[in-house]
Amino acid sequence: MKKFLSLLLAAAIVLSLAACGASTKQADLKKVMTDMKAKIENQEMMDLTSDDLMPNYGISPDDVKQFAAYVDSTGIKGDEIIFLEGKDAEAAKRIKEKLDARYKQKEVEMKDYLPEEFAVLKKCSVNQNGNYVSMIVSPQYEELNKIYNDAIKK
Repeated sequence: MKKFLSLLLAAAIVLSLAACGASTKQADLKKVMTDMKAKIENQEMMDLTSDDLMPNYGISPDDVKQFAAYVDSTGIKGDEIIFLEGKDAEAAKRIKEKLDARYKQKEVEMKDYLPEEFAVLKKCSVNQNGNYVSMIVSPQYEELNKIYNDAIKK
């Protein structure tokens, strides 16, 4: 009888853990970006590929499960939107550090040369939610951040 109860308890634990895992929301970052593109006012943006992660951000593609990036192509606007899902918690931590460094780099670049874009940047941020990391720099930050957060939060 004890053996049966132990097996029953073990099965209940496994099922409850599986149910918890099933409730975790998985965001399709490329779809999130597609949804945002319909709202973004800057028409001079371009997509980045995984080949751009290391040279532009110092992020190893090996740390990334999925990502989407859309940046200003003119060099005169600070608009830059990048979402990444780390392969695990350690990878997400490394990604967050790299995006924090990129944000600081943008601050230095814009402060004296692009004061209007610097003002936009100061209202934006790098965020992490579990293994998801984002940097949204846009005059539409609040609207775009809401779209992103709605997609990744439980």
